[in-house]
Amino acid sequence: MKMAYLGDGLKRQSNPVKLLLAAIAMLFMPMAALAQQPTDAPPMLPTEEAPAVPEAAPAAEAAAPAGEEGGNEGMEEAFSLAHIWTASDEVGKGTLILMIIMFAGSIYIAVTKAVDQTMLSNQMKKIPAFWDANTLDEGLDLLGRNNAFRAVAEGAIAQANSAQAGLGARISRSDRMSHQVGIELERINTRLQGGMAFLATVGAICPFVGLFGTVWGIVKALITITASGDASIERVAGPVGEALIMTAIGLAVAVPAVIFYNLLGRRNKNISDAARHFAYDVDKLMASSAKA
Repeated sequence: MKMAYLGDGLKRQSNPVKLLLAAIAMLFMPMAALAQQPTDAPPMLPTEEAPAVPEAAPAAEAAAPAGEEGGNEGMEEAFSLAHIWTASDEVGKGTLILMIIMFAGSIYIAVTKAVDQTMLSNQMKKIPAFWDANTLDEGLDLLGRNNAFRAVAEGAIAQANSAQAGLGARISRSDRMSHQVGIELERINTRLQGGMAFLATVGAICPFVGLFGTVWGIVKALITITASGDASIERVAGPVGEALIMTAIGLAVAVPAVIFYNLLGRRNKNISDAARHFAYDVDKLMASSAKA
């Protein structure tokens, strides 16, 4: 009984100690849990300056379009001819000057040819009046003094009225008139073809000239980028884009030249056909007059 009593007494004495330890553990458990959580920024408490945050948003929104406009202006400035001229070396500047000369020459030839073709077209309209005349002199007066087609008739008349001596006398008068009419016809065709070769050359080679400027600019840009050691897209895109402008300029010069060449060539054909028909008729007229 005594042993049992002592055992019960020890059991009863240990209960307050366990309760104390359990209470201490319960106090420290929340602190240990907080220590294991990751340390984050402390939450912002509402203060009197909190309404200032919404006011900053419109300023940021207003700054965004300004930044976009500034970026567009920077891109336009980067791809302008003045910037390309400044950034180019001697080879790039020479290529750009060559394309500018080609463009100016194409415009000059197109304008002068259009004016000359208009004059020839107006002179061509007087041909029916020549055939309605009763005499050659009257017909020549109707054509006008500065008419290119008048030279065809005058050349044939001059050969019909000329007297050849020596070896020239062995050529018949009709053959000399035909030959002179052919010479005058060739002069008209030469006048029509003046400047057309330049337009054809510009339309054919100017894209390759621009491509050469692009290749040269890209090679130069890659060498510069390699030397700097920075191959980021921002570093590469700018110089390569500037180099591609040379190809765009070459196409911008070549396309109008090709258009001018085709338009002027079509008008040349119409005038040349009219001159050829007129020369043939004049040749037959003078040949029949010589026989008569």
